[in-house]
Amino acid sequence: MELVAIIALLEQYRYFILFPLACFEGPMLGFITGTLIPLGYFHPLPLFVTLVLADIIPDLTYYFFGRWGEKKSLIEKVGPKLRITPERFELVRDLWHTHPFKTMAVTKFAYGLSTPLLISAGLAHLPLRTFWQYSAVLAAFQYSVLMGLGYFFGGYFAAVESAFVRVEILIAAVAVVFAGYYLITRRVRSQFLKKDPGQ
Repeated sequence: MELVAIIALLEQYRYFILFPLACFEGPMLGFITGTLIPLGYFHPLPLFVTLVLADIIPDLTYYFFGRWGEKKSLIEKVGPKLRITPERFELVRDLWHTHPFKTMAVTKFAYGLSTPLLISAGLAHLPLRTFWQYSAVLAAFQYSVLMGLGYFFGGYFAAVESAFVRVEILIAAVAVVFAGYYLITRRVRSQFLKKDPGQ
């Protein structure tokens, strides 16, 4: 297959190609694809919908894994990552039922804790409607910010004629945004893990 044909296929099916990639590394792709909007590679609305769906669907998968899993064995597997013993699981269950939005926010932005916390929501039998609505709201917020930042940098990117300078701008922008994102998510994680179970 010729290079021109490959590029044409990528342009035609870019959202279908993006979706599975975004399921694994959505935030980074949200920013990078945002920079490509001013260059005409993506349209904002279908890109936004693709990224948000690629965020919500894995969340729901983990939720149902917890919901339908065997409670005892899952707590034994997931618990150590959250410093949760079977006895302390009640604290996490109470957090999901008394502060579902805050707990979902921690889940979305706590580096390395997202998967076990999403599973714990299913184990805690958080109502599905509450779970997916809060997941959708936070995903929409996250991708609005990341795509917006990407679009902002992409505007400068589009105005630069030198390909070398474009690459420099893109690398610098990605490094700055993701250093900030990483620091925020690490802080959220450390604050969550410091919580006193007696509080």
